[in-house]
Amino acid sequence: MRQALTQPILMGGAPRSYAILNGTLAAVVAFAGQPLWGVALGVVGHAAGVFLAKRDADAVEVLKRAMKIKGRLEC
Repeated sequence: MRQALTQPILMGGAPRSYAILNGTLAAVVAFAGQPLWGVALGVVGHAAGVFLAKRDADAVEVLKRAMKIKGRLEC
């Protein structure tokens, strides 16, 4: 079995879909007139993605699935 078939696709250490979303949001903030906030958002967001990927490679996918559960916050 090839190792590439079992490992998640990462961009800079963060999950690919998360890195693309984070980069897009940072670019929107930066081009909206707040370049310092956009860079800060991109760096902090990417660091959070790398941290999640190191702890669990599927953490972002699990969070996406958990957000779809309707009664997740009800007691």
